[in-house]
Amino acid sequence: MKRKGVGFSLPVAVVILVIGFIYFSTVFTFIDRWFSLTSSPGIANAAAFTALALMCVYSYSIAVFRDPGRVPPSYMPDVEDQESPVHEIKRKGGDLRYCQKCSHFKPPRAHHCRVCKRCVLRMDHHCIWINNCVGHTNYKVFFVFVVYAVTACIFQKWFFVILVTKQKDNYFHYSFRLVLHLTESGVYFYI
Repeated sequence: MKRKGVGFSLPVAVVILVIGFIYFSTVFTFIDRWFSLTSSPGIANAAAFTALALMCVYSYSIAVFRDPGRVPPSYMPDVEDQESPVHEIKRKGGDLRYCQKCSHFKPPRAHHCRVCKRCVLRMDHHCIWINNCVGHTNYKVFFVFVVYAVTACIFQKWFFVILVTKQKDNYFHYSFRLVLHLTESGVYFYI
């Protein structure tokens, strides 16, 4: 069963908008106000954060579009091969695992996803934020995306804290920014 065409997904659009908001607020608000984008430190920090954001977007797009790994329809466990690893067996009855919905046997750690309507190799979970299952072939890029996203958040928090502590005289303006920033962090943490 082929994956149906790529359609609009609200959670994916929200993630892309959040990444864009964090990028533009960091580069054009925090870095620009602290260093100025015309100075060497400003350009270096903007380039570093831009590279981090691009790696985050790249790994996110791979996690979204890569197939998580499907069970081949021709998969048949070889129960008579003595050298093969132990086959996963159902708890009741001792039968090999068989998917009633896909009508074929499942290897160990393969599960049927109700959303994708197919069996996925080494399925971890179906993630609504990537509109895809996290499985055998996209687990690594999903994990790398999470690492890049957390690193970008820490990078931005550092700039935000420095900027707020340097400009205490404009307290009310930055208290509004703090509320906005904490809301943004909560949304990013939830993702």
